[in-house]
Amino acid sequence: MKNLRKIGLGLVASLLSISLVACGSTKEEQKQGSAKQEQKQMGKEQKKLEQKLSKLESEYEEYTKEKGYMESDDYLVFEADFNILAKSIESKNILQGDDGELDKHVKDLKTEIDHLSNDQAIKAQKRYGSAVDVYKAAIGTHMHIVLTKADITQHFNAVNTIELDKDFNADSYDYEKIDADATEAIKSIQGMPMKRIKLIKEELEKYKASFSTEEYNQLNSAVTSVTSSLNKQVEMLEVLQKEIGKDKSTLEENTKAAETQFLDAKEKVSAFESKYDIQM
Repeated sequence: MKNLRKIGLGLVASLLSISLVACGSTKEEQKQGSAKQEQKQMGKEQKKLEQKLSKLESEYEEYTKEKGYMESDDYLVFEADFNILAKSIESKNILQGDDGELDKHVKDLKTEIDHLSNDQAIKAQKRYGSAVDVYKAAIGTHMHIVLTKADITQHFNAVNTIELDKDFNADSYDYEKIDADATEAIKSIQGMPMKRIKLIKEELEKYKASFSTEEYNQLNSAVTSVTSSLNKQVEMLEVLQKEIGKDKSTLEENTKAAETQFLDAKEKVSAFESKYDIQM
């Protein structure tokens, strides 16, 4: 019986030893598997960043192949996409106007992406296209330029400048001057501001997934309001171009409508920026 008990205890000890070895082996395998998965994930995330850069390089070549440089409208799109990628890796290599060294900026960004650590690559991919980065890089600056142009509450606004010289009852009313000033103001509004609005709309649609539904609707509504304000101002200027039919009460009514639409856009933009503590 004693021998049988010894044999039994020995067998239990052996089985326990084998079990511990197997358990240790399993833990080691799991650890190695986790490391391999992490390495695989790192390669996957870095590959995505490299693909984004490759797309930028292709766009750069496409934009410059005809003239050797970018047209201003093309540059604004390229600048936004470049800076969104740069911000994702927390790079200081940010474009702020075409300085003639775009080749160098692209190469430097490529080098930075190639040297990202595992954690940096994963973090960058998660951050890419964040609402804050997209707004700062692709929307905010253009939005503020348009708002400044549409600000009919300011004395320097085109409509207000012309209105200051207007007296419908005066014999000395200079129709030719008013007509020329109004024509110039219309060209000014329909030029740069409307181009920026078009760009904002395109960028909002391109990066729609970066914003919540509420944020997207908020910014889209702001664009609609500021566009309406500018269009209303154009209508007022068109009235001023005509020598007859100038109705002061109608102009004042339209001025109020343009102001209301401008303030609505301004309020929505301010609300979005306040939410993320964005300073533009």
